[in-house]
Amino acid sequence: MLWNVVTVSYRQRLIPDELLGRVNSVYRFFGWGAMPFGAMGAGALVTALTPAVGRGDALHVPYLFASGVCGMLLAYTAMRLRFGQA
Repeated sequence: MLWNVVTVSYRQRLIPDELLGRVNSVYRFFGWGAMPFGAMGAGALVTALTPAVGRGDALHVPYLFASGVCGMLLAYTAMRLRFGQA
C-alpha cells in the first residue's frame, strides 16, 4: 500500500498533466501485465517438480527461486554501488 501511494504521488508531481494518463497506463501495463507470466512460470515450475519432490515441497520452490533472484540482485546492486568508497 505504501509503495502505491509513494509512486503515484511522485508521478503526479513529476509528470506533466497532459502526459500523466499515458505514463500511468504504461506503468500499469508493465507492472500488472507481467504478473500472469510470473504465475505461469511458477505453475510450470511446480508442475515439473511435483513428481520428483512432492506437491508440498514443489509449492515452496517458486518462493525459494524468487528469494534467490532477489539475493543475486542485492549482491549485484551492492557491488555496483561500491559501499564505503567516496
